Amino acid sequence: MQTVNWSHVRKRTAALYARRGSGAGSVLPAVLSEAQVREAEEQLGVVFPDDYRQYLLCVSAGGRVRTLRVDQRGWHWDGDQPSDRANLHVPFPDHDTALAASEALWETEPQVGDYASAAAYQADHDVWTESADAAEEARTSGTAPLCDDGCGFYTLLVVSGPMRGTMWFDGRATCDRLNPLLNDAGQPATFAEWYLDWLTHEEPLTTPELRRAAHERWHAGRDVPICLRWFDS
Repeated sequence: MQTVNWSHVRKRTAALYARRGSGAGSVLPAVLSEAQVREAEEQLGVVFPDDYRQYLLCVSAGGRVRTLRVDQRGWHWDGDQPSDRANLHVPFPDHDTALAASEALWETEPQVGDYASAAAYQADHDVWTESADAAEEARTSGTAPLCDDGCGFYTLLVVSGPMRGTMWFDGRATCDRLNPLLNDAGQPATFAEWYLDWLTHEEPLTTPELRRAAHERWHAGRDVPICLRWFDS
């Protein structure tokens, strides 16, 4: 496991945000205290992977990721739903096994032509829909949705189970798959690998021209940041 100087990462991150000026997204949220992190873990029913924990303590409660905060609802991430937090303690399932179970369930969807009445069909279909929704929710058990990538896509941090500490991409909006975000060794990236890779790619993009050129390289498949390796096999 790589050793990270999180205080140095804080300085790099703060410099990046300072460069953005006073516009939207220019303020880096404050860090959390050890007591706050422990309270959040106790309420959410998990112990955060160490590198994400160190990020919260030394870098920020948010920034590149959704902000972890507390209010009258308790501890939560900005923009999440109660269902996102309900199964954090449940181990993240093997993806291929969970996908196969989901696909098998879809094969059992009631068909209106098999029923003598619309009411009977609707009753069975309602029961099936509940089962299908539960199966889909179960596929992301044990994960925290750290980033909303738009268009129904999310970046997930696994917080429970054998894959704990790794970063995944929820691409079910288009491909029905959850894919690990792979590091340069072809292994699921840790939170630290994911974040430091993003920071290293982001720091040089000081002008619109440099950012445009970088995106052109990435779209061509060259030097693609871990955070964008959404559909790597």
